[in-house]
Amino acid sequence: MTTKILLSGASLLLTSFGLQAQTPAYPQRTISITVPYGAGGSTDGIARKFANLLEAELKQSVIIVNQPGASGTLQLGNLARAKPDGYTIGFYSYSTVTFTSQLMKVPYKRDDFEPLGGVAEFSYGIVTAPDSPINNIKDLVAQAKTPKGVFFGVTGAPNNFPFLQLQKKTDGKFDQVTYKSSAESITAVMGKHVDVALQGPSEYAELVRAGKLKFISSASDFRLPWFPNVPTIKEQGYDIGITGIIGIAAPKGTPPEIKAILEAATHKVVSSSEYKNFLVNEYGIKSYPASSAEFSKLIDNGFVAMRNMINTYNIKY
Repeated sequence: MTTKILLSGASLLLTSFGLQAQTPAYPQRTISITVPYGAGGSTDGIARKFANLLEAELKQSVIIVNQPGASGTLQLGNLARAKPDGYTIGFYSYSTVTFTSQLMKVPYKRDDFEPLGGVAEFSYGIVTAPDSPINNIKDLVAQAKTPKGVFFGVTGAPNNFPFLQLQKKTDGKFDQVTYKSSAESITAVMGKHVDVALQGPSEYAELVRAGKLKFISSASDFRLPWFPNVPTIKEQGYDIGITGIIGIAAPKGTPPEIKAILEAATHKVVSSSEYKNFLVNEYGIKSYPASSAEFSKLIDNGFVAMRNMINTYNIKY
C-alpha cells in the first residue's frame, strides 16, 4: 500500500510539473502593440507613452508596430489574424470598428477581438479665422441660413458629423470640403478657403494662442482641457457631440488568464497620473480608463448608433 501511495504521489507531481511546463508565466518575451497610423502623429505618440508604461508594469519589453492604411482597417485586419497568445495586441478605434466597418468592406468582424479596456478619449473643436464674423455656434448657424452658407473643412467622418447634424436640425446650408490631412484643413481656414474646420486641439492650439485662429466651440461632450472657457456645442444649444475613443484589444481566443493580466495592466496604466498628465499636456485630450466590459458595451451601442447615422444622413464612403 505504501508503495502505491508513493507512486500515486509521484504521478501527481509529474502531472503538475507537466501542466506548469505547458503554461509558462506570461509574459516571457516582447509584446507588440499595433497602431493604425504612421509614426509621428498623436495616436502614435499616445501609443508610445502607453507602451512605455505598460512595459514597466509587465516587466517585459513592449514595442510599437505602425500599420497605416485603408482608413485604419489594415491594422485591425492584421490584429484579427494574429496569433492569440498575448504577444500581439493593438489599438482599437471606436470609429473604425463602429463606423468605417459599416461603410466599406473590411477584413474583420466585431467578434474577432477581445477588448482589453479604454486608452484615450480624443477631443474635437471648431476653429475659424480670427477676423471671421463667426464667434460661436449661434453665429455659425446664422451664416448657414444665408445664401452664402458655411463651407467647412474636414478629413472625413466623424469630423463632419456635427455639421451634418446642424444642417438637419437648422435647415442651414453646410458644404463639406474634404482634405487629405488635418493640417491641410487648418491651413485652409487660415487662408479663408473654408469658413471653419473641425479637428483635434493639437492641430491648432498654438495657432489659437498666437491669434492666428479663433476657437469657437468644443465638438466633444466636454470642454477641452486646453480651452476650458469655451463651451461645447451642447452648451450652446444643440445636442450634438463627437465620440472619439481608442481602446486596446487582443485577437479573439486569447487565453483568459493572459487576457486578465493585460486588462489589469492596461487599467493601471491608463488610470495613472503620469499617463493622464501626459495626454493633457501633450495633446489636450483625456485618458479613458474604461474596463473591458465597459468598452465592449460602448462599441456595441456605437455600432447601432453609427448605423443609424449612416442611414439618416445617407453617408457614403
